[in-house]
Amino acid sequence: MNQPNPFLQLKENTFWEKSDTPVWIASGFFLQRNLASDPFPQKMDRRNSQRILGTLTQSLLSSKCLESPQFFEFDAIKTAEKEFLLEHFLATCETQNPECKAGLVIDKSGTFLAMINGEDHLILHSIEAHSGWKEAWKKLTDMEGYLAKNHTFAYSNKFGYLTSRLANSGTALTVQAFLHLPCLIELDQLDEVLIKDLAEEVQANGLSGTYDFIGAIVIIENRFTLGLTEDHILEAVHKTATQLVTHEKKLRSQLKENPDALIVDKISRAIGLVKHSYQIDTKEALGAIGFIKLGVDLGWIKGLTDQDMNKIFFEVRRGHLSLASKKAIPQEKLARKRAEFLQSALKLITMNV
Repeated sequence: MNQPNPFLQLKENTFWEKSDTPVWIASGFFLQRNLASDPFPQKMDRRNSQRILGTLTQSLLSSKCLESPQFFEFDAIKTAEKEFLLEHFLATCETQNPECKAGLVIDKSGTFLAMINGEDHLILHSIEAHSGWKEAWKKLTDMEGYLAKNHTFAYSNKFGYLTSRLANSGTALTVQAFLHLPCLIELDQLDEVLIKDLAEEVQANGLSGTYDFIGAIVIIENRFTLGLTEDHILEAVHKTATQLVTHEKKLRSQLKENPDALIVDKISRAIGLVKHSYQIDTKEALGAIGFIKLGVDLGWIKGLTDQDMNKIFFEVRRGHLSLASKKAIPQEKLARKRAEFLQSALKLITMNV
């Protein structure tokens, strides 16, 4: 009897459709740690990496901080499944030393990922699909505290927690807020607001890691980990993100009262694109979904909820599409497959401004 695919189960029971706010769609936390007793992954041989993999995996799986955690050997995960995980967790998980044995631990809720022997011995990643971050932050700190009781992490009185890249040392903590800001972007107000409200300690990027805001998604994250406390990082990111959300909500309220022709046209064109394209690439699809998501929140589009749009936003990407097809989709057929998915998922929407 075939065992159910745990990645497919994660996809079908995704928590992304549970987001409680149209603007602040997710929060993410990364914590990097290395064991004091061993070389970092780039310098490890296969035998030592296997030992560390086993030790850290045992600790993670025995923790009561996680809900039914599962271990996966990194080399045994299919390419499409790796892409799916990167998309789902809005993260990167990769190895830099081919001799190093690596693995992943994921909990049943789909909100926690631990990468073992990747860039560092351990990268803990916790996410949640709303503007608050008590749950994800608590899960991360509880797990780090539990591991610290059983393992000694590499630490310097001068540089704090040591990582493979000195710039990531110190707290070794990255905090991210994922914001949907189409009004600020399309009405050319984002740069002005960022100049006014962006704290020195934080930066704004898009999903590609550049200043290209695909799907109107803006990621606010701390610029530094060295020389800052965890509380300072949390406060700086949260304050900047909250101010941007306030500006976006104000513009949306104004649009409900007085629809802007530019925004109405962008949303209308987005509907036409997804309903009638024979093929569509990822960037086009995410851009259109971003506008349709805005239209849903403004009450101009009926047929789907904002939570539905969040789920669709992830499912148009290659890893999700391949996992749903239960086989890798050839690159030449991917754009067509994405168009077919969007036509099916969005066939019931109607627009009325």
